[in-house]
Amino acid sequence: MAIFSTLFGGGGTVTGSTAGWFGLPFGYQTSAGTQVSEYNAVKLAPVYACVGLISDAIAQLPINVYRRNPNGSREHIKDHRVEYLLNKKPNDRMTAFSFRKTKMHHVLLWGNGYAEIQRRGNGVPEALWPALPDRTWPNLTPDGDLEYQTTIDMVNKRIESPDVLHIPALGYDGVVGYSPVSVARQSMGLAMAMEEFGSKFFRNDAKSGGFLKHPGKLGAEAVARIRESWDAQGGLEHSHRPKVLEEGMDFVQTTIPPEDAQFLASRDFQVAEIARIYRVPLHMIQSVSGSTSWGSGIAEMSLGFVRFTLDPWMIPIEQEANNKLFTRQEQDQGFYIRHDTSDLLRGDIDKRSDYYTKALDPQTGWLTREEVRAAEDRNPLTEEQAANFGGERGLE
Repeated sequence: MAIFSTLFGGGGTVTGSTAGWFGLPFGYQTSAGTQVSEYNAVKLAPVYACVGLISDAIAQLPINVYRRNPNGSREHIKDHRVEYLLNKKPNDRMTAFSFRKTKMHHVLLWGNGYAEIQRRGNGVPEALWPALPDRTWPNLTPDGDLEYQTTIDMVNKRIESPDVLHIPALGYDGVVGYSPVSVARQSMGLAMAMEEFGSKFFRNDAKSGGFLKHPGKLGAEAVARIRESWDAQGGLEHSHRPKVLEEGMDFVQTTIPPEDAQFLASRDFQVAEIARIYRVPLHMIQSVSGSTSWGSGIAEMSLGFVRFTLDPWMIPIEQEANNKLFTRQEQDQGFYIRHDTSDLLRGDIDKRSDYYTKALDPQTGWLTREEVRAAEDRNPLTEEQAANFGGERGLE
């Protein structure tokens, strides 16, 4: 009997057996008549743009390892093995950027991102290897423990849960996430149908469909010959040439022209619909058909993007890594990771200057000059520089 299960074919099934979901490579049939799958959804420009934007944004952010001290302060541990794996080299074949981008790509399309943790004998992580989301699923052992099964080169492999980094999308069982593509297949299928319609419209000389009207009765041979002749006159290469209608035929248009059907407006709406699925503001995928309610300045829009688009992904990544990449002793000592979003949240120079001026105020300030320099990625002051500034805060 299944303990956990997923809907829409968007992930694995946690059961007491070895059954799992391997995906539907041919896609889900939509009401628009198109097939949508995680494999072909990225052919849609707005899907590619949204997935690429979120994946790139998260992959380029530094992930710092900190240790929380007993006095409440934190210390950046730059030489920690986990920071090396997440920021430089997770395995022998990939850079950190490529690994993290690939993992987010899996989550944003399949709804689940998996990575196997390769450990040394003492339990310290040595490498991180991505597992393909359409060949990996969680499963319950006969003892009731959670494990993962994956297929590598047609060979099944079982991995214990502590050795798998699993980032799920929205789901209802707390284990497996829904595939955003399967959940939104109707919206994506409609977008695909309109794209195909537009392509065929231009292939047909930018004219809507219709039929050829003949005053008499035609035999099968004549119909085939006329159809062949008409098709030979179509296409972009013949778009500005006059068409020849044989034997007194007339062309009768039967479909609504695209401008009357608001074709472009409908395509714009589908772009917005897909962006809505991924919580990406339209202006960030080069769409000028909409506006944002996050503010008009770069700083305000960046803040909204981090809070409402990136944070819901970065927080589960941090929690999963904190639970599985640090040894129990390191967790007890207060080790944890955190994405560094300071570059995305940094405002313009005038606003930063005003903020730091207030932060350094001798009466109400909350920062030292060295903390400000660190926030701006500058080296600490030398003794001579500090003397010229009148002390470490520069205000004593």
